[in-house]
Amino acid sequence: MSPSLYQTNPPSFDKDVMSHRFADCATGAHGVAAVIAQMEKPVVFGMPGGHMIRVFDALRERRDRVDCVLVREEAIGSVMAEAHGRLTGRPAVVMGQGAWVLGNAGIGIMEAHLGSSPMVVLVDATEGGEFSHHGPYQDGMASYGGYELADALRAITKRTFLALDPHQAVQLTQLAVKHALDGEPGPVAVVFHSRALSEGFPTDAGGHPRLFDSEGYWKRSRPAPDLAEISAAADLIRAAERPVLVAGNGVRLAHAEDALAALIDETDIPAATTSGGKGTVDERSQLGLGVIGSFGHDVANRVVGDADLVIAVGTKLSPLDTADENPKLIDPERQTIVHLDVETLNTGWTTPADAIVIGDAADTLSDLRVALSGYRGGGTQRVRAQRSLGEQENESDFGGRSAVRVLSSLLPENCVVTCDAGENRLFVLHDYQAGRGGTVLQPNGGGGMGYAIPAAMAAGRLNDGRRAIAVCGDGGFSMTMHALMSAVENDIPLLVLVLDNRALGWVLHGQGDRPFLSEFRDFDLAAIATALGCQSQAVATEDELRSALTTALARTTGVSVVVARTSRTDRYQDVMSDLAGMDVEAVQGAN
Repeated sequence: MSPSLYQTNPPSFDKDVMSHRFADCATGAHGVAAVIAQMEKPVVFGMPGGHMIRVFDALRERRDRVDCVLVREEAIGSVMAEAHGRLTGRPAVVMGQGAWVLGNAGIGIMEAHLGSSPMVVLVDATEGGEFSHHGPYQDGMASYGGYELADALRAITKRTFLALDPHQAVQLTQLAVKHALDGEPGPVAVVFHSRALSEGFPTDAGGHPRLFDSEGYWKRSRPAPDLAEISAAADLIRAAERPVLVAGNGVRLAHAEDALAALIDETDIPAATTSGGKGTVDERSQLGLGVIGSFGHDVANRVVGDADLVIAVGTKLSPLDTADENPKLIDPERQTIVHLDVETLNTGWTTPADAIVIGDAADTLSDLRVALSGYRGGGTQRVRAQRSLGEQENESDFGGRSAVRVLSSLLPENCVVTCDAGENRLFVLHDYQAGRGGTVLQPNGGGGMGYAIPAAMAAGRLNDGRRAIAVCGDGGFSMTMHALMSAVENDIPLLVLVLDNRALGWVLHGQGDRPFLSEFRDFDLAAIATALGCQSQAVATEDELRSALTTALARTTGVSVVVARTSRTDRYQDVMSDLAGMDVEAVQGAN
């Protein structure tokens, strides 16, 4: 008979049945904890609850090996895990009670799915055993009257598995880690039935799958690019007179920034980025063009539009990046398209390609650089000519763009800057210059508010010598300001810049002269942050902001919050490219 949910001494089992790493695992929960401990630099973001308490309890004995971070709400954990995966290339674990991971943490899981960040999601179904079909409470096993947790998670994950017994709990957790990294990365979830965590392993070997160390499941080979494909791409590039490179988020995921910089420098090919790829190219260099697309930089759009060949690396070339496929920007009828990606699905998807290379971005760019030895693309001269034409700028009072420019002037090159959805994101994309070794993270998949602070928290925890700065509006700040409590509790060094215009700026400016449900009451956000344990200050001028940021940047510990009380002068329309199509965010009839 299987041990009950509350049995404290599960049966022992034959150690020959399992590998030594699992031989002392009393329950499925202990087996799952053992798998987590075998991950590379394992990190768990979560909140104990439901049957998952058993896994947390098992991790208590492995806390010297596993970095466990308590968050105060599941969404904070999922966004931190998404940013961690994007920055490190290693999946973090999001763990908690299934109903609330699904209900609260969808923002980070969805971002990981749409933005290809590795993540492992471990949740319980919180079913009620024999009584599951009688007035179910939190039951996610699709019992009579309940809901289907696994199906719901499948909608926002790369894969979702259902574990019904301890052996499945161990092996499906191993496979979740494997598939989170295989091919194009993404979030993989395991939903555990309570008995998968509470029951012990049988003493007999018959009828049960054998359990092995995770190493053999997780061995990976980087997808090496085909040299014939590299040669074909190089031939097309050599024949081009005005080549340009467009880098996407895939360059960051592959940690291919150095390989990309080497290619740019040796070939004199200018490089722009998509909005999701911002930070993968040094925008302070002579060949760094900035962001392309609907909200891109004028110089970047002009150089890309004038190119006779476009090398797209690690990008899907989405409509936002191509200004709704405006032929003045990217046009396969007049331009040669070379597409480099790790996932075949992404190549020739939105734009047909003349040459495709499938492989890890770092290896592909390095091989292409060798194949292009001696070639010069004339980028420096072309970029200089386009920059002489200038950028369309606005003169305003102390608005959001002014605040971001001040921030950009003070930060060192290698910072990690995160932003929310909304106008603040557009101002960061347009007015913050990412330098060599730095990066910018934005919610480029689902585009949700409330992303900036927990994403910066994940960056701050890495302790890799780079400062973490979150930029958000007052709307996004109010959604995740409770995350500052977790930042303080976990001693995460963090700087938060809040652009406080007392409104949902994008919505308000889309409404024109017909504002409705887009303005906020005036709250003292600095006082709230101070009450949460942060060093906080509100400012109302550029000089005050410069002074406050300088003071905050001099601190090496703690959480600093600077609230810039900006005007509403700066609008998203101000950074919208002339190549963009109709302003779909504007209310019809608004002025």
